[in-house]
Amino acid sequence: MSLVCLALAGVMLVYPPAFKQWSIILFLEVLAPAALCFAGLVLWSHRKAENPEPAIVAQRLQCKVAIGLTLVAVAAVYVIFLVLADKA
Repeated sequence: MSLVCLALAGVMLVYPPAFKQWSIILFLEVLAPAALCFAGLVLWSHRKAENPEPAIVAQRLQCKVAIGLTLVAVAAVYVIFLVLADKA
């Protein structure tokens, strides 16, 4: 889901007509919170694992990367919004 957020932010950056009200609502109110929620839930479920297996360590890393990608995508959308708001 975080890759979808990053891809949508990239599309908005490359193709400004894709930066519509519905895509902003979809991105900021549905996709980004869902990606952060799912990654946080997985991290929370493995919070007390003593001597975790390699698969759990990899899943934790994947969740941290997903959170980072989602935050980068949200920041990119906000920057695009500020730049386009100045042009209007």
